[in-house]
Amino acid sequence: MINLYLLTGAALMNGLNPCGIGMMITFLGYLMVFSGREKDKGWLYKTGVVYILSVFLTYLALGLFFYGIAYYLQRWWLASLFKYLVGGGIFVAGLVQIKDVFWQDLPFHLQMPTFGFEKINKLMAKTSLGVTALVGILTTVFSSPCMLPIYLGTTSVMARSGLPMFNILAYFLYYNLIFITPLMVILLIMTEGKRVVEMKEWQHKNTGWLRFVLGVVLLFVGYLIMFR
Repeated sequence: MINLYLLTGAALMNGLNPCGIGMMITFLGYLMVFSGREKDKGWLYKTGVVYILSVFLTYLALGLFFYGIAYYLQRWWLASLFKYLVGGGIFVAGLVQIKDVFWQDLPFHLQMPTFGFEKINKLMAKTSLGVTALVGILTTVFSSPCMLPIYLGTTSVMARSGLPMFNILAYFLYYNLIFITPLMVILLIMTEGKRVVEMKEWQHKNTGWLRFVLGVVLLFVGYLIMFR
């Protein structure tokens, strides 16, 4: 049985990841500043919902893909080794997140690669709904270094649960709905008039503690996978 409280907490912390929040603020800010339609709330909501929906579906697909891999690996002779590989990787990811709070200049970061950010920036110059969906997909894929560790841990726990696929799918849908909740809140706040500069300042001020809490959660999840 999956602990719903832990699942909710993991999904919410994943949704509050500075990578995902930062890209949402950047995307909406770009639309408001350069599209010339910053006062068209209906258009901003529609575009924002398409972006969030594409993130939701892409993340859901990634979760089910990794669930399939974890499910089969944990039933092979690799099972005893697999949990230490996954748990250890997540534990290291937690240490990197905490490192970036206090020693950001040290090498190795969990962040979107530069080429991915450049590709998305070029696409954002085009404001069609199709391009918006593509931006959401690419943002999710390119942000995987910083957004996937806690998701992989959750996926690994689900793969060990022995629950039928219907229940697993329901948990994945629930997880991803919680995951996109911070993005929906940001869409609401910015569309209803919060200035881009203020949102970027909020992001800058809160990135440190968000990284720290996320790092602690990753350490906890990594420990649970390896030793529970």
